[in-house]
Amino acid sequence: MPKHALQPLLAPSSVLVFTGHDPQHPILQATLKALLGKGQHKAITLYGARPHHPETRCCPFQHIDDLDRLSDAPDLAILAGESSLPLTDVIEQCGKLGIPALLMLTGTEEATKDIQAAVRHHQVRLLGPNSFGVCRPKLGFSAWLGLTQPQAGRLALLSQSGTVASALVDWATWQGIGFSQVVSMGTPIDVMPSQILDYLSNDFESQSILMYLQRIGSTTRFLSSLRAASRSKPVAVVAEHNVGADPRVLDAALSRTGAVRGRRLNDLVAAASVMTNARRVKGGSLLILGNGAGPGELAAQRANELNVNLLSPSPTLHAQLESMMAGRGNVGSVTTAWASSNTDLFVDLARVALQDKECGAVLLMLSPTALINLESLYEQVMLLHKQQRKLVMVCLLGGGSMVAMRTRINEAGIPTFRTPESAIEGFQFLEQFQRNQLLATQAPDSHAFRFNIDVATARQQLQALIKSGKKHPNAEDLKETFELFHFRLTTRRQAHFLLQAPIRLRAFQDPIFGPAIGLSLEGATQWHQTSEAVGLPPLNTVLAKDLIHRAFPGVESYELEELLRSFSTMICELPEFSQLELADVRIHESGSLFAEVTATLKSCPRLKRYQHLAIQPYPRQWVENVCLRNGNNITIRPILPRDSYMMADFVKSLSHESRYFRFIANISELTPRMVSSLSHIDYDREMALIAVSDTKGKQTMMGASRFSDNFDDNSCEFAVVIGDDYQGQGLAAMLMRRLFLVANDKGIKEMKGTVLAENKRMIDFCRAMGFTIKRDPDDIGLVTAYLRLTPKFIEAVKKKLDNDTTSTNSVEAQT
Repeated sequence: MPKHALQPLLAPSSVLVFTGHDPQHPILQATLKALLGKGQHKAITLYGARPHHPETRCCPFQHIDDLDRLSDAPDLAILAGESSLPLTDVIEQCGKLGIPALLMLTGTEEATKDIQAAVRHHQVRLLGPNSFGVCRPKLGFSAWLGLTQPQAGRLALLSQSGTVASALVDWATWQGIGFSQVVSMGTPIDVMPSQILDYLSNDFESQSILMYLQRIGSTTRFLSSLRAASRSKPVAVVAEHNVGADPRVLDAALSRTGAVRGRRLNDLVAAASVMTNARRVKGGSLLILGNGAGPGELAAQRANELNVNLLSPSPTLHAQLESMMAGRGNVGSVTTAWASSNTDLFVDLARVALQDKECGAVLLMLSPTALINLESLYEQVMLLHKQQRKLVMVCLLGGGSMVAMRTRINEAGIPTFRTPESAIEGFQFLEQFQRNQLLATQAPDSHAFRFNIDVATARQQLQALIKSGKKHPNAEDLKETFELFHFRLTTRRQAHFLLQAPIRLRAFQDPIFGPAIGLSLEGATQWHQTSEAVGLPPLNTVLAKDLIHRAFPGVESYELEELLRSFSTMICELPEFSQLELADVRIHESGSLFAEVTATLKSCPRLKRYQHLAIQPYPRQWVENVCLRNGNNITIRPILPRDSYMMADFVKSLSHESRYFRFIANISELTPRMVSSLSHIDYDREMALIAVSDTKGKQTMMGASRFSDNFDDNSCEFAVVIGDDYQGQGLAAMLMRRLFLVANDKGIKEMKGTVLAENKRMIDFCRAMGFTIKRDPDDIGLVTAYLRLTPKFIEAVKKKLDNDTTSTNSVEAQT
C-alpha cells in the first residue's frame, strides 16, 4: 500500500535541519540535543550556521554549506533557528529539493495566505509555525522541545499546546506509559488536527490517542476524522474552554464520534492508562477492595460525583467475602480488609468477586505498609489478570517503591493509578467509551426521503415568511410547514396526555457546531446541565432513546422518540430555522400535539443541503434501484455499518485472484478491523457504494466502489471490485459512474487509484472509464489510474447513466 502523505513529516527516515544564522539560538540547541539523544546521526544533515554548544560541538551530524551537496532529498526539513530568509523562500527551497515536509519550530510574521499559497504551489506539507516538535520514539526520531524525551509505547499524543504536551509526556513517563507518536501542532496553517488524526487512525503502532484541543477548525471535517480514528482505537479529548462551544453540545458532538471527553489534564493521564491497557467492561459494576477505609471512601465519593455504579454485593457474594475476611474487615461496595492482612487476601477477594456475574471490574487499592509484599503482589495480580477476562485495575498510593511497582504493573498491561480519584476517572473513561462507541455506529438520515416530505415546498414557505418580514413566526404561520413534516398541531390543551409531565423541545445554534437539540421538562427556566439534555441532529431511534434517557432517566416512550425523529428531520432539512422552540409540549393519545411554538428565521438561499449540520446524515439521495443487462433489479446504495457481515462474506467469496487484485495482498478474509474500516465509514470524507440483490428476503452484496479523501481538498483514492459471479453485467461501470457523481458533489477534482501492472482487465476498464494510466515511479509492479473530474466529464457521465441504466425508484435528487 502507498505510504500516507504525512509519513515523511511524522515518521521521517532522513532529516535536514535549517540551523539559520545564529548557532546559539535556544530552539536550535534544544532541537539538536533531542536529535543527538536518539542516535540517528547518519540520517541527519545540518545546513546553515555551525552550532558551537559544548553538547553539540563534536556531534556526528553531517554539515553542508550548499544545498546542492545533498545527494538525496530527505523526508523532512526542520526550521529550528533564526533564518534570514522568509518562510515562503524556505518552502520554495524545500519544493525545489523535493523535500515533502517542513517542521517549523520557530515563529513567523508572514501572512497566512502567503504561506498557504507557497505550500500548495511547491507541494510541501507544513507543521507549525511555533510547533513544539514531533517524536517517533520507536523509530529513534525526536525533534522535541520537551524536557522529558518520551519512551516507546502504544499511545499517541496530539496537542495544540506545546507546554501541555510536554507536561503530559513528563507525567506519563513517570508512570511508565510510553508513546508511539507525539505531535505538537503549534499554529496550524497547513497541516490540521484532522489530518494528523487521519494518519494516527491508520498507524498500527498507535493503539490509542490522546488529544488536547484549543481550536476545532472545520467542525464537519474534524468530527469526521475523529470518528474515523475512534472507530478503530480509543480516543480521549480534552478541549480548552470548550473550544468556544456550549459544553453540552461539545459532549454530544464527541459522543457521536466514539471519542471520550475529559475535563482536565489529569483526565488525560487517567485515560492514558486504561486506553493503552484495559479490557472492556462487558457489564456489571465496579467493586473496590483496599487496605484502608480513607482511600476507599475518596474513591466512592468520586464515583458518586461521576455516576459510576459501585457494586453492592449480593447476599451470596456478601457471604462468600465475609467468610474469607474472617472478621478482618468490612464487606460492601468498598470492601476493606485490615492493613495487617497478607497480600494473598486482597487478591483472593478480587478473584471471588470477579466470578460473580454482577461484578464487571475490580479496583485493588493499597496503601504502602510494611506487611505488603510487593513482589508477591505483582506475581499474584499478574496471575489473576491472566486467569480471567474481566477488568482488574490497581491503585498503589504513595511514592518510593510504590512508583517502581506501578510502572511494572502498568507495563504488564494492567491499568495502574496513584490516586483513588484518578482510578475512578479511568474506569469512567471505559464506560463512556463503550457508550460512545455504540452512538458512533449510528448512521441516521433525516427521514425526509423515507416519508416523501416535500422539502422544497417547506423551504419556499419559510423563505416567503422571511420576505414578508415575519422572522419570528408563530404556530399559525408555521402550520403548513409543520404539516409537511407530519406534525399534527392542535390549539387545544387536553388534560390527559401520554407523558407524565409536559416537556420542552428546542433547536438552537451553537457557535461552533451549529444546530443542536435540547430536551427538558417544562418549567426549567435556566438552560444548564441539570435541566436539559442536548444532542446533535440527525437523530434515529437509538440516538433519540439516548437523549430521552439523559433527560428523563428510566422513561420509555415510543411517541416521544417519534417526535424527536420528526423534529430532527425538520432541523436537518430547514436551515432557515435559527431557533425553534416547542414549549409545554403534550402528546395526545390521538397522535395530535399541543405546543406553544416560537421561532426565529434566517435567510440562507445558497446553502447546500445539510451544509449547516456538523454531522452529515446518511446520504439517502444516492440510493437507487437499477436494472442490469440480464434484467435483474438491484439496489445501489451507500454502505451502512450493519452491512459488515455482508461485506465480510462478499470478500470471502471472491476468488484468490480477485482478492489479490483488490487488496494487493494475499488475504483469505478480512480482519475484524478491516471489516469495521470498510463498512463503518464517514460519508463526509469517504464513500462506499455497494450493489445489493434481494432474493427471498436475503440480501447479497454483488460489488462495491469507494473513494477516500486525500485531505488535500482536491483529490481522492478510489477502488472497485465485482464478485466473480456478477461480472460482465456492466455493474462495475454503474458503480464507478455513480461514484464520480458523489465525488464531484463533494468538490473533489481528481481521482486516483493504484492498480497492479499485471491486472490487465482492471487497466482496460479504467481506460474505458476515462482514466489515464501511468507507471508508478517507485514500484514497477504498480500503475496509477488518474482522472480529472471536469464539468464536461461529469455531464458526459450523467448522460451515460440516463442512456444506459433503467432507474426504477430514483430517490429525490440532492438540492
